[in-house]
Amino acid sequence: MSPSDLSSLLTRLFRVRRALVALAFTTAAATAVVALVPAAVQAQPQSPVLDKIRDSGTIVLGYRESALPFSFADAKGQPAGYAVDLCLRAAEAARQKLGLKDLKVRWMPLTPQNRIPAVVNGLVDLDCAPNTNTLERQKQVAFSVSHYVSTVRMLVRADSGIRSLADLRGKTVVTSAGSTGDRHVRRLKGQYGYHDVYAKDHGESFLLLEAGRAQAFVMDDVLLAGLRARAKDPAQFVIVGPVLSVEQNALTLSRADPEWKRLVDHTLTTTFAGAEVTALQKRWFQEPVGSRGINLALAPSGEVRAAWKHPSDAVTE
Repeated sequence: MSPSDLSSLLTRLFRVRRALVALAFTTAAATAVVALVPAAVQAQPQSPVLDKIRDSGTIVLGYRESALPFSFADAKGQPAGYAVDLCLRAAEAARQKLGLKDLKVRWMPLTPQNRIPAVVNGLVDLDCAPNTNTLERQKQVAFSVSHYVSTVRMLVRADSGIRSLADLRGKTVVTSAGSTGDRHVRRLKGQYGYHDVYAKDHGESFLLLEAGRAQAFVMDDVLLAGLRARAKDPAQFVIVGPVLSVEQNALTLSRADPEWKRLVDHTLTTTFAGAEVTALQKRWFQEPVGSRGINLALAPSGEVRAAWKHPSDAVTE
């Protein structure tokens, strides 16, 4: 091979080597970019609820009309209560996260019967009420960390002579359809021999008790205290009987949107960690509320304080 042929061969080999190096660099760069894409996506998790709120400029919140002091319609027919205030804080957190100048809040009245379908079908973004966190309900909806803890007991007329479940034989027991009281009334019916009826909401349940069409009303004790306080003569009613269950009360939201749940939980946890929650408790449970100035005079129990100190969405049943 002549010197000129050797030189030509070396030149071609050099060009091939340079091309291979360039290809390797391009491949490495492309691999690095691909590797970065999942991280970027992970840094900004998708949230169907937040996307909907951003696109519409509106958040839809569910509430109860007669679940004082958690969620009720005030004298002007507007949503009010402890859980309502917590939801408004979550709405503000959503507005800030989305960078919206304004966020419209639309309220939707719900009952214990239709609250879960409303969340599942996306009719409401967050349900602002004393929803009890149960394993069965977790199959359909997600729950925030607990915002309160109550117990299920029964409300009766003070002169009824009813003080225990054994006193219910032959009597009529009412509760709100779709509530945890519903579960207990159905479960204990055979054992204690009473008749059961189911009202559409807590207000109707109390009316049946007040009118004498039922002799006992089974429900969360805090809700019973609120309904008793709104009666024409609260002294006519007493909360009695054993604790049928301890209820972890929470807000409900979509199971399909963990990012939205994270934001709601963070909002509640932040609220519970400061003095703000004490002010909310005092406002709704220890001061006059509503058009009639009802004061439940309920200080937070040890269980409630524990729920605030150690926020959790765990079920206790």
